Amino acid sequence: MLDRIRAWLASFLSGTGVVRLVLATTFFYAGFSKLYPPEHRFQFEMTLSTYQLLPVWGVIAVAAVLPWLEIALGLVLLLGWKLRYFASFTALLLGAFLTAMGITYARGIEADCGCFGLGEPISPQTLARDSVFLGLAVYLAVSSWRAGRAWAPKKPAP
Repeated sequence: MLDRIRAWLASFLSGTGVVRLVLATTFFYAGFSKLYPPEHRFQFEMTLSTYQLLPVWGVIAVAAVLPWLEIALGLVLLLGWKLRYFASFTALLLGAFLTAMGITYARGIEADCGCFGLGEPISPQTLARDSVFLGLAVYLAVSSWRAGRAWAPKKPAP
């Protein structure tokens, strides 16, 4: 047990640990800000509908699931469990967010980002900020896949 704690601390204090902490706290805050206070749930649903990318049933489903997914993803990133897979999923999710925001902005629709609650319109600044988060997630995914290969058992030479 003590060895596991030492290994976790060693990995957390590395460069990827800082990235994990940044992404985990970002996702915790993003998910929590969509759930609390309770009226934010409906307002987040309205924000998603202004993107004009999903049908009504899709907006309702995404608004119900996404905050909980973000909180769970923050927890998993913080713990480092199955990091290769969840870091890759995080990069894909952030890429989808960035794509949706970029399409909405390019179409000239004035919509809130919905990233951290309400009142933040999609702008070049929000696109740049989310691009930085995407870069961090890609770095974390690539680093964790490389580290996984280094730990893989070596095949004996024929």
